[in-house]
Amino acid sequence: MTNFRSVSVADVALSGSEVYASCVHMKKSISIVAARRELGRLAGEVNRTGQPVILTRRGQAVARIVPEPATEPRRRGPRDPFAQLRGTVRLNCDLDELQLAVRRLRAEFTSNLDRRAATLARRTARGGT
Repeated sequence: MTNFRSVSVADVALSGSEVYASCVHMKKSISIVAARRELGRLAGEVNRTGQPVILTRRGQAVARIVPEPATEPRRRGPRDPFAQLRGTVRLNCDLDELQLAVRRLRAEFTSNLDRRAATLARRTARGGT
């Protein structure tokens, strides 16, 4: 059975733990034995989150895994998944024609979806699958 105790703000400040208001975030620690088994996953997590992982032996911190400075995630804003594609697409029509084509495709998709939903509703009403 785990015993939990009440922790005050002063206790957190004195312990050196990190707690953020937007989402609770504390330093992660793991035993060296467990880290040996999960080193690949830990390295990926450190690289992805940019947060260090503390390695412990018998509850005492002995080492820390930190992200390489060159691989730390950028803090500026969300990553643009289309950044590499910018400037590689050439339109053979104007934007009004493109917008009209997109509307037609959406209408066609909606009608096909409605037709499929009606077919499935009929099958369900008959008791088939």
